[in-house]
Amino acid sequence: MSEKLRSLFQKYGLWFFIGLILAGHTIGVVVYCVDRQLQPDTLSTPQYEIQPADPAELTFDLEQNKAYSAEDGVVVIEPVSSAAQLAQAASITNDPETIWEEDQVVTYNSFTLPDKVEQEDGSLGVLTIPEIGLSVNVFGAKQGEELEAMTQGLAHFSHTSSWDGNIGICGHNVNFDLSDGYFKNLHQLKKGDKLTYSTSLGERTYEVELSKTIAEDDWSYLGRTGENKITLITCISGQPTKRLVVQAAEVK
Repeated sequence: MSEKLRSLFQKYGLWFFIGLILAGHTIGVVVYCVDRQLQPDTLSTPQYEIQPADPAELTFDLEQNKAYSAEDGVVVIEPVSSAAQLAQAASITNDPETIWEEDQVVTYNSFTLPDKVEQEDGSLGVLTIPEIGLSVNVFGAKQGEELEAMTQGLAHFSHTSSWDGNIGICGHNVNFDLSDGYFKNLHQLKKGDKLTYSTSLGERTYEVELSKTIAEDDWSYLGRTGENKITLITCISGQPTKRLVVQAAEVK
């Protein structure tokens, strides 16, 4: 019996294995096709919807007034060159030449520029101190040119505010011709005395907080302040290296 089986295997064994392989392949194909038919549509290859382009990924062609995205593929945009094209490009934003002309803000961080209050005659305002019988114009002066401004009246320190914040003003106590300067009697002011300062922006009343002698190179009292103040400086007769400073704060 075993001899007969061995003979049959030698004669038909190779074709038996080939048949098994073909049968397995056929069954696999049939199962795959049936499975594909039975699966719901949601399991089919997904179809991706076109999403709106991200504004950050857009490219603008100013000449054609058109925006391109990655969906447009490779796009060659010619550079803007003509005067008309440059003008069109500039119109996208405000004209930088007119930005400051339209600016109506007079004060930045408690600092008012002198040109916001300057009058046609060059004066910025009028300082009035009833206690010493003084009422005089204050003139704008470039840094280092205060002496020239003091030939007309009092001089404004250009690096200080002209309205909001700390206003710095200087004047002679004695003029070069030995006549009395506007600040001759400034030393008479004491704490609590009132003074007023008026400009094109309005008028404010201040109250003296301090009056003291400082070194000629002490500019600390002219620094910027969040509070509205006025700081007056003059020379001291017989003490060329000293100065008198009087500082007053706005009366609320």
